[in-house]
Amino acid sequence: MIEDFGKKITFMPDATRGAVRFLTSTQLKDTGTKNIVVNTLHLLIHPGADAIADLGGIHKFMNWNEGYMLSDSGGFQVFSLLHSKKWEGKIDSNGATFKSPREGKIYTLTPESSVEIQMKLGTDILVALDDCRDAQVDRREAEISVERTLEWGKRSLAHFKKLGGYEKGKLISAVVQGANFLDLREYCAKELSKMGFDGYNFGGYVIDDNGKLVIEEMKVVLENTPKDKFKYAMGVGKPQDIVDSAEIGYTVFDTVLVTRNARHGTLYSFDEADYILRLKNSQYSKDIKPIDSTCDCEACLNHTRAYIHHMIRVGEATGMILATIHNLRFYQRLVEKLQSEV
Repeated sequence: MIEDFGKKITFMPDATRGAVRFLTSTQLKDTGTKNIVVNTLHLLIHPGADAIADLGGIHKFMNWNEGYMLSDSGGFQVFSLLHSKKWEGKIDSNGATFKSPREGKIYTLTPESSVEIQMKLGTDILVALDDCRDAQVDRREAEISVERTLEWGKRSLAHFKKLGGYEKGKLISAVVQGANFLDLREYCAKELSKMGFDGYNFGGYVIDDNGKLVIEEMKVVLENTPKDKFKYAMGVGKPQDIVDSAEIGYTVFDTVLVTRNARHGTLYSFDEADYILRLKNSQYSKDIKPIDSTCDCEACLNHTRAYIHHMIRVGEATGMILATIHNLRFYQRLVEKLQSEV
């Protein structure tokens, strides 16, 4: 049942545009993956929410029936791109208006339209639109972010209910903002909790300038949201970060690092003290061991480190595919291990 989502520790690969890069849905299934994340903004731009709805929804479009799909609200992508001036657009109390650099088309994203888009996509768990800011903003900017997030959360939830989200078997989660101000994180978490969402997500930047988890801010969110609702550490992360986040109470994770690193030759292995194996390094050119001696994935059962090293070094897609399969299998094994220890 969907109400059980997040009761067990889960890692969701990012199927940004309707696919995990370099893998078919069958290959993704074989890694043990159940739940995935799709990107509302990118699917809005192409092929469009209406097109996906006409094609039977994102599950059918992707041929994905293994588990649940969570759609982000589009907030992080829009606001990070607008605040950084990479995209043209503006943000106000109603939402965001922006121009796609690919096609020059103007889009408007509001709390209501974000929910409508996600409903058209046909995902199972929605995310309310939030006002995401850099972790280092001053207090006034952080306060504006929190107030907008609360107002947009209220509007998102109301529209979700209006569109029959619960009757259609869906859940909706809220994003807790507050930058690095603990009292603002607490306030935002408490106010969102009063609204009655199905899950609470740590929003903004979960890693500080030194590459460390912002554990204190993360704990504040846990301590001020309902214990029986899932807690999602958005964008987490590196293996040790997942271990540390699960230890304090988060159960839902996602990151693009798993697949991005695979394509660039950074793999993960339980044979390594820090889990990390930089396979492009020359020391692996004659290494006949598997990436991970305990792994049951296609790459480890059938190929050596030397072979995959060669494939990646020469830019062969086969190497990137095998590396991606392995990294995703590693992450699924990692969360299975963490769940067994709960």
